[in-house]
Amino acid sequence: MAAAEAKSDLGQRSVIGIALAAVAILLLWLGGASLWILLTIGAAIALIEWAGLVRAHRARLGIGLLFLLVGMSYALPMLWGTDRATLALLLIAAMLMAMFPKAALTAVGVGYIGTAAIAILFLREQPLGFALALWTLAIVWATDIGAYFAGRAIGGPRLAPVISPNKTWAGLIGGMVAAAIVGALIVKFGHLPTRALWLAPLLAVVAQLGDLLESGMKRHAGVKDSGKILPGHGGLLDRIDGLLPVAILVAALVANGNL
Repeated sequence: MAAAEAKSDLGQRSVIGIALAAVAILLLWLGGASLWILLTIGAAIALIEWAGLVRAHRARLGIGLLFLLVGMSYALPMLWGTDRATLALLLIAAMLMAMFPKAALTAVGVGYIGTAAIAILFLREQPLGFALALWTLAIVWATDIGAYFAGRAIGGPRLAPVISPNKTWAGLIGGMVAAAIVGALIVKFGHLPTRALWLAPLLAVVAQLGDLLESGMKRHAGVKDSGKILPGHGGLLDRIDGLLPVAILVAALVANGNL
């Protein structure tokens, strides 16, 4: 019975995961305002879930959403776009919010989630932007899938038993291998720089760290998922926790000419 339920849950997760990936790839291909709308809505939902995990008061969440949306509005392609001034505005707004009583953790979410959303927009605007942004997303997806199946098939020592008991070292290695393979395919067919090849497995580690950060927040909040918006997956933040730090890091490497 338990095996049948697990198989059913995996099927549901797979269908929803494929649908989400298809929508993300389509809007990534379109870019521009369409991608901006997706990222802005996604960032707002993720911040709402983040605020729930840190038990933020509704008033503080409201201020956080306002600051996030103001920052994202300047990232519109027809306004400032994704230059350093847009990012600076968002981070200054987050720092100002952190000065409000008991609002620091929500402000961190504004800066963290907003920066990641702007980072994806920035990557899409680059030469070979579709391939570069897709490479970034695909590495995280491959890491999650590789870690899930390797962890279940091999098991072994726990990666961080206190924070996330289900994660194993075998899963981490499986995720790194999957990220390296998928990343290499996109590098080849997307004509990306060859130095991106060795970055993929390292970014898989970064994705797992982002996953562990959110797992720690959920454990502290005493909840299993960040939300219930995605059947079989939990909240949106549960699905993008690894993408947030990876997108920020890749955008930083590109902005500084290292990728």
